[in-house]
Amino acid sequence: MNLAFQVASYRDKGFTSEQAEVITLMRVAAGVLFQCFPESFLLFGGAALLLFHQSVRHSGDLDLLARADERPAAEAIQAALAEGLSSAAKALNFGVLQFEDASTGDLDMKLWIKASGGRRLFRVDMNRFGSVLESEIVEYAVAVDDDHIASVKSASRDFLLLQKAECFLLRRIVKTRDAFDVRLLKDSGAVLDQNLKSGLTDTLMSWEVDSEDIVKRIEQVDARRCTAELQQVLPQAVFETLAREGFKPLRDVLYEMYADWL
Repeated sequence: MNLAFQVASYRDKGFTSEQAEVITLMRVAAGVLFQCFPESFLLFGGAALLLFHQSVRHSGDLDLLARADERPAAEAIQAALAEGLSSAAKALNFGVLQFEDASTGDLDMKLWIKASGGRRLFRVDMNRFGSVLESEIVEYAVAVDDDHIASVKSASRDFLLLQKAECFLLRRIVKTRDAFDVRLLKDSGAVLDQNLKSGLTDTLMSWEVDSEDIVKRIEQVDARRCTAELQQVLPQAVFETLAREGFKPLRDVLYEMYADWL
């Protein structure tokens, strides 16, 4: 496992050296977790896009969706990461990792992974809510070390598009990162087939989201919100290209995304 090569590949995409090193450690962490708990959860969210779909938006969370009734305890996950990440962390100059359990209840688990000096690197988030169709689960080979390859299970590209389409409309506050992710997925060829469209229709009906609500949300993807949220997580060239166009490409892809519901 060539960590230096992975760091360089992320730097070539526009990430800073610091971000590239953290992403590389996150990738190994995903492998460790699925090696130790192969049937316990799925990877989704921004980390899945970052690790497997060429996203250039930095994400500091490994989002896991629990699949089993009995999920691994935070202590078990911490122990697996402490052992499994030891060599990679030292090679990336993070030293001996520290851990901070930031869970607020029994339903969700939040575990910060920190460098030896206490600097937060990324967070592992696991929640129980939601499900993914078995037909929409894909697997990716991820190196844990020089001798072991783990199979990381994730939602498919199309199902991630459905999740992002739902998140954009259902979050309490509009997140422009969802719009960026929708554009990434659409540009990469993700589509909602009739089954996934029906799922989105059911979600909108159950949450009583109508066409007026959708338009209001899309129009909130403006320069102020995009600058505040995206400037720090996108490569400068990518951000500046969007900014010059007033972030219209993000709004355009959302109007295309929800055309059937407007």
